[in-house]
Amino acid sequence: MKDLLQEWAGKITSNPILIPFKWIRNWMETNVIKRKIFIFLTMFSVWISLLMGAMLSPQRQTFTEEQLKTKHIFRNGTGEIKLVSQEYSPKTGVIVLQFETRDSTSPIARGIDPKRLKWNLYAQQKSSKTTMDVVPILDNKISVIIRDVSKNFGAFAIDVTNNTVSTNLVDIEISSSDEEVRVLQKNSDEDKVVQFYVTPQNSELKAKIIKVVSREEFTLQEIKREREFQQGQEAKIKKSIKQLQSSIEDDESRKESLSYESKYLTGEDLEENRRGILLLDSNIESKNQSIKVASENIEKIHLKLETLAKKQRDVENGTFEFSSPIETVEMK
Repeated sequence: MKDLLQEWAGKITSNPILIPFKWIRNWMETNVIKRKIFIFLTMFSVWISLLMGAMLSPQRQTFTEEQLKTKHIFRNGTGEIKLVSQEYSPKTGVIVLQFETRDSTSPIARGIDPKRLKWNLYAQQKSSKTTMDVVPILDNKISVIIRDVSKNFGAFAIDVTNNTVSTNLVDIEISSSDEEVRVLQKNSDEDKVVQFYVTPQNSELKAKIIKVVSREEFTLQEIKREREFQQGQEAKIKKSIKQLQSSIEDDESRKESLSYESKYLTGEDLEENRRGILLLDSNIESKNQSIKVASENIEKIHLKLETLAKKQRDVENGTFEFSSPIETVEMK
């Protein structure tokens, strides 16, 4: 070991670049107290730097896949709610969320009555300025606008309580004790609530410049999206009808061939031929029935498009009557 140190010292002496290292070594050997103070101050500075970095760096919070889910089903069986889009404008401090709902208690295909939904907003950094507007739009669509959002908002939690009554859960039996009533009531209340998280850590939150957030604008946007969707459905169904008609033509051609071949068949071959003709007749009938259903669906789409056009005219004229008022929710 001593030989290695001597060899290293010799290299330092012979190499001008390493001379400062020799001076530092000699200084530290002769100034023991100063050396200890220097080492202490160096370690203390590193510790302070790490501490300050931890304090000043943005808090990193991880969220589970379950917390970032965009679709929730109310456990009491009253329906479901889906967060279909998330947009954030850092410049204007606005977050716009688009929800769609489905009511499972109604015999008809409708969204949950907005009046039956209660909304609550929570945040890591509470601000008295931050508010949330719940804006029922059309049918099953609800827009939610969070205003005065700071650029480092971290995360918002939104609780949605569905107060729709499910007759399947109505209890008409006599309970055995007060404790049983309390437990059942607690479970019932918990089953009515779902929670959504809105955070920059979620890739679903898209940055976008949002300027105007009026109910009328959202309604017109939804009408446009719905019209484009219905037009796409009409084009798809018309294409399907053409495919079914082409398939029927093929079946008719096969049937004609089998009918012609039956003139020269006997016994089991003839029976097999007849079964083939009956099977083709069944297929043709089934496809004609599908075409009938498809044609009826196209008529429904035309009625839907007419309704959307009327709604658009009324919204643009300012005469459209919304079924539910806008609800403003303050942060808790």
